[in-house]
Amino acid sequence: MLTCKQVSDTARDLLESQTTLTQRIQLRLHIMICKYCRRYLKQLRLSMGVVSKSGSAPAPSTEDIETLVSKLSDQDN
Repeated sequence: MLTCKQVSDTARDLLESQTTLTQRIQLRLHIMICKYCRRYLKQLRLSMGVVSKSGSAPAPSTEDIETLVSKLSDQDN
């Protein structure tokens, strides 16, 4: 059976189905008894879903950066 460390080390591969049948069975056995790994895998699935749906944000313009730096400088004074 997998340990919690092994689950966390290979969680991404496990979720992306890049594992053997034996590894998937071992994972299922482990998460049946370990609520912490169940929670970890659930959070990882959610994070991966959010990242895949978000795409990439456009880079801020130079003007936006200068405005932000100016506002932050004004707060320090």
